[in-house]
Amino acid sequence: MKNKELLNICYKFFNRFITAEVLIEQLSNMDKTNLSESNIKETNKLIKDIKKIADDIPDKIDSYERWFEIADCINQNNYFNKTFESLTDYELLEFIAQNIQAPFPPKLTQEEFDKLVKAGIEKDEREWLWRLAFNYEDSNINFDGIIDYFISKKDGYYLAELISVIGASLDIDSIINKINDSELIEDLKERKEVIRHFVSEEQLNSLINKILL
Repeated sequence: MKNKELLNICYKFFNRFITAEVLIEQLSNMDKTNLSESNIKETNKLIKDIKKIADDIPDKIDSYERWFEIADCINQNNYFNKTFESLTDYELLEFIAQNIQAPFPPKLTQEEFDKLVKAGIEKDEREWLWRLAFNYEDSNINFDGIIDYFISKKDGYYLAELISVIGASLDIDSIINKINDSELIEDLKERKEVIRHFVSEEQLNSLINKILL
């Protein structure tokens, strides 16, 4: 049985959304009904290891050191890693998409990222794909797979939202060159206030002029 709850709680801690005390409390109060006896044992061992670090490094003395030691302890835990690696591409996409612009999302290569994009496209999870891109804005990831999908779906809403949040990481001219559908162009024209921080007046006019050609 995949212990997704454990992963969710640990990543909340990684991203500084909860404290060590809350981490321990939430891990201790997890629903273990469907976990095997060995998984429960592994979970309890992880909690015990985290508690020891939390007790040894008081939060008021050095919160970063405490966070780092606990995060490292979790990342080195075999049970945590096996649980994480057991997720399918779709489950991992769902897991990442739970947060928007999380400070520390799971590390992904371009190939791994593209697999998640494919999983999202197969089930038309546009909101998740938008969130996925937002979480990897500063990761030197290529977002063409998501952009091309939004364009193919003529989805001006999600394309504009994507540009509005990670426009600095996108090649706007390349995106404009890919858009030829008049319906999508009209849609984006109506959303110019959303994208104006990353799309210049000249670029917008270049897009709109395609309708007139």
